[in-house]
Amino acid sequence: MKIFLTGSSGFIGGYIKKAAEKAGHSVVTHSFSKQGVFSVLPSGIDLAINSAGRLGGQGASIDELNAANVQLPLTMSLQCKLAGIPLIHLSTPGVTGLTADSKETHKYDPLGDYELSKVKAEKQLLNSCPKVTILRPDFVFGPGDMHKFPLFRQASKGWFPLVGKGDARTRPTDVRDVAEAVLNSFPGKPLHQGIYNIGGPEILSVRELVFMISVALGKSVQFIPIPHFVFKTALSLGPLCPNALSQSRYNLFGMDRFCNTNKAKKKGFAASHTFSITAIEAVNWYTKQGLL
Repeated sequence: MKIFLTGSSGFIGGYIKKAAEKAGHSVVTHSFSKQGVFSVLPSGIDLAINSAGRLGGQGASIDELNAANVQLPLTMSLQCKLAGIPLIHLSTPGVTGLTADSKETHKYDPLGDYELSKVKAEKQLLNSCPKVTILRPDFVFGPGDMHKFPLFRQASKGWFPLVGKGDARTRPTDVRDVAEAVLNSFPGKPLHQGIYNIGGPEILSVRELVFMISVALGKSVQFIPIPHFVFKTALSLGPLCPNALSQSRYNLFGMDRFCNTNKAKKKGFAASHTFSITAIEAVNWYTKQGLL
């Protein structure tokens, strides 16, 4: 097949491109950060994949989030509908909020502007593109990822602040499993059309996750438990708040936040990469880049 892929220069998009080409497909790429929103699909396209997106946080304006996360997928969906071709769109489990065991059937409950932009995109795609598959990969990481690198960098310092006892749970997902899920969303494959959570084979507490990172680093780590009320008080200090503490870290690691993957499993897809092995591969990559 001839595939049109947005976000090809990004972390996840790069892995999708490699996986698709390895499977024998031809990939036409588009980088939102360099080329912006396109108006017309290239000719001869059999399938479109949207892995582009703008993460939230400092420096991300509402306009930027809407352009990358809403306008771009909407344009793709309209073009795909006109061409009569399927669209695979990457979203996030965060559209249903910071919850434990979140399912595809849960109501939308976005926490922030980023999640809200993803909700807007999903709603528009479901209304405008009958041949759409929406994948919601959870806590994606792997070799080459810089978004989760601060966790490895902090652990490499030999100490790590925990929210409470660090027993909040998450579901780390290897980027290669995400790419495999995309391939399994092609026409005739088990995940074609519908909404599916994509997550790794393990649900880990933050303490377990950081311990495995320390093992991969070959270093011991001293956990520093910070009671919830102390963490919230520190965050209220604004610029005086220690750099190791952040609202996003509290949101992600202060409470259970992981998706339920039973729907995809019932269709025959299950992630295979365990966190401990992928953490070692990630550490090796960071080391080669001179980051650790």
